[in-house]
Amino acid sequence: MARDHRFEGLFVPQVTPFDDSGAVDRQSLERLCDHLCSVDSVTGLVSCARIGEGPVLSPGEKREVYSVAGRVARAAGRLHVAAITPQSTDEAIAIVRDLERLPVDAAMIFPPLLFAWGKVGGELKFRFFEEVAKGTSLPMVLFQIPVASYWYDAETVCRIAGIEQVVAYKEASFNINLFSETLRQLEIRQSPMTVLTGNDRFVAQSYMLGARGALIGVSNLATEKWGAMDRAGRSGDYRKAMSLQEALGELKELVFSEPIVEAVSRIKLILRHQGLIKSALVRRPQLGVSGEEGRRLIASFGRIVEESSITAKGG
Repeated sequence: MARDHRFEGLFVPQVTPFDDSGAVDRQSLERLCDHLCSVDSVTGLVSCARIGEGPVLSPGEKREVYSVAGRVARAAGRLHVAAITPQSTDEAIAIVRDLERLPVDAAMIFPPLLFAWGKVGGELKFRFFEEVAKGTSLPMVLFQIPVASYWYDAETVCRIAGIEQVVAYKEASFNINLFSETLRQLEIRQSPMTVLTGNDRFVAQSYMLGARGALIGVSNLATEKWGAMDRAGRSGDYRKAMSLQEALGELKELVFSEPIVEAVSRIKLILRHQGLIKSALVRRPQLGVSGEEGRRLIASFGRIVEESSITAKGG
């Protein structure tokens, strides 16, 4: 098996804009995707991930988002990954087969709820991916979410990496020990699977450990700067990558401060302020950002971006 180098680089899991009635805002979605794809350092888009509120979208809404984002990505020569949340093997196969008819280059699969139901061994997890691969033809992205009860251990990741259709792995455990051990084992086995870091707490360090790209929600904002960090990290310029990470650290903390569940609300509010989407509406039970918090958020964002630009140039 040879590495599919197309899946290296920065992937942006874009938000899903809604109009004031709560429906998917196709016009805002298209405008946002156009903007993200205009950034040279963006390899691709990821639709309906957690940042895109995929778990609370209906099947019809997801299909609409996949179609719009995929069309824009294809026109710009970018990749388009569809995030899916199947709860069974048969459902996963059915969803992926449907994606094969859409402008989608790979399916990123959230772990089914069953994977966190007690002590679930690696064999069950491996067979899930093996059977989905046998029943479909679309490339797949393995997703390590930041919830310990769902984690794939290093041995299981290596086994799944041996499935030819599994071309990439988003590692977002936020556990640097698990991250480094998994990448060490993949390197020992000379796995061609591309590792994309989702650990925004240690993005720059991820490249030092072997990551070949990033898939992070905060890159909806200041996308050019996250792209510059990715380029620096993949080229081995770790000093520059670390400098950019330090410059962007306050932005990350601003977006992912507690309650973290409102991170999407904060990203949408800033994107609305930038004129990229029309509304900052989010799906319940998310509460959204209050007027006063919103004003502070916008003011802080402007200051942080200005300061990070100065710092990055100086570094």
